[in-house]
Amino acid sequence: MSKPALPAPTPIALVICESIYEDKGGKRALIGLFNQIIAQRFPISHGGMFVFVSITSLRPKTICKLDIVNAETDALVAMMEGPLQDDNPVVVCDLVFEMRNLVFPEPGKYFVRFWGNDQILMQRPIDVLAVDAPRGG
Repeated sequence: MSKPALPAPTPIALVICESIYEDKGGKRALIGLFNQIIAQRFPISHGGMFVFVSITSLRPKTICKLDIVNAETDALVAMMEGPLQDDNPVVVCDLVFEMRNLVFPEPGKYFVRFWGNDQILMQRPIDVLAVDAPRGG
């Protein structure tokens, strides 16, 4: 007899930005929201990004994962996962992921995906674009 699957958390928001400021009172400001990375050469090493995720309906032993994958090949760029500390189903849980030194091997569409108990709850595209180097005149 198989073990019943845990219900997935309820997604509220997934935002990609350059930094997140938190004041002494716990209020957060998301700074430099973006959905595009532009590079002249590949692979490109992107210094970093923050991903803000807001969810609710958490259950005990909920395992969450954040990953970045190529939209066409599903090739993994980065991943973080672990159990959530708060498992109160009526609480809104705001999570901040700091991802540094990301390597995008080629231009294309990538997805930042947030998982709860092995289900994709939210995803957001990032376009990684190639541009020609400016020519000296």
